[in-house]
Amino acid sequence: MQQIQTLQEFLAASGAQYRFFDLGRRVLKMDKSLFEKIETTQVPYPYPLQRHAWFGVLFWDPKNTQQHHIWFLKFPLDEQGYLSLAARDDFLRRALEQLGDAIIDNRQEDQDHQEGSEQTAHAQKSRELKDNPWSYTPRQDKMATFHAKALVELKQPASQYLTSVLTYLNQPEQFSQWQHIGLQGIADLCARCDEPSINGPLIKRLSLLPSEVKIPLLHGLENENINHALSQVVMSCAKPDAEDNATLAAAIRALSGSVDKQTQKQCIIDILTTYKTSPVSIEILVAISGRAWSSLTDESVALLFLEALATNDAGQEAFNQVLTDVLFMPTIGQCVRQAFRSPKRSEALASAIGSFLSTVH
Repeated sequence: MQQIQTLQEFLAASGAQYRFFDLGRRVLKMDKSLFEKIETTQVPYPYPLQRHAWFGVLFWDPKNTQQHHIWFLKFPLDEQGYLSLAARDDFLRRALEQLGDAIIDNRQEDQDHQEGSEQTAHAQKSRELKDNPWSYTPRQDKMATFHAKALVELKQPASQYLTSVLTYLNQPEQFSQWQHIGLQGIADLCARCDEPSINGPLIKRLSLLPSEVKIPLLHGLENENINHALSQVVMSCAKPDAEDNATLAAAIRALSGSVDKQTQKQCIIDILTTYKTSPVSIEILVAISGRAWSSLTDESVALLFLEALATNDAGQEAFNQVLTDVLFMPTIGQCVRQAFRSPKRSEALASAIGSFLSTVH
């Protein structure tokens, strides 16, 4: 056990199957090869949030998927966005001290048989790390999404709450009776949105749903690679002249995982162009930078975004916070830097950037 130096080595030594998920912005499954590069500091962490890596580890006995465990971990990143190896090493040391024999020898028994929601029981399986300073408890919506994705990964049925949400979706005459719909059912629906029995009703009725269900559902779809047809329906919810900011922001978030990148990009361009002469809600701008950040790899879109951010409805402080966030993201930081140096930038943007730079020097 003394030779174990990485999380992957720790998990592999147990004989378990395992998956990594990022939980910072969207809930995304991460390739093992990417995580290996992150752990060996070959690449910066691709989805930083508040200068930390937030991720979940799902691991299970390959002979018995019912015997599975989760860790939710939060590690700091350095100034270049690379994983803090000191934090990772400290976590491993503590984990080996607390769990070593049970994990490495693969003798850990799953004793959790109490009744209750699947989400609660699933969360309790990570209790062995509750005193570890690098573990944390995700927000309720992310916990629900992680649980839904874990069941898909383990090839297990969805929670009991999926049935009621799917029944609701297939009874439009009952749409006003939404009070029984909960986060776990919505998360399960979204995690399986490519299944025909779910994809069809979603495409047909998403735009008809009351906002109390539509907005959480759009938030849930941000974690999925939605297909072209569903992307078009989501796009119909993203009309600046027809919807409130909350629905518009939720639609942008849902499009962030779309396989139809052109639809996503055009939607964002349309929104930023429509609002060009008036302040844009910071909620909309944060949806773009925090979820649909891939659109900002296009310098022309990044410039449109910065122009809108310079005159956002929450002022200079919001500009500073959002710009600091996007500049730290390895996938878009360089493109955003190029955009804010553009000779085409407005006086308003130049002034906002000047104020921002005065706070960081």
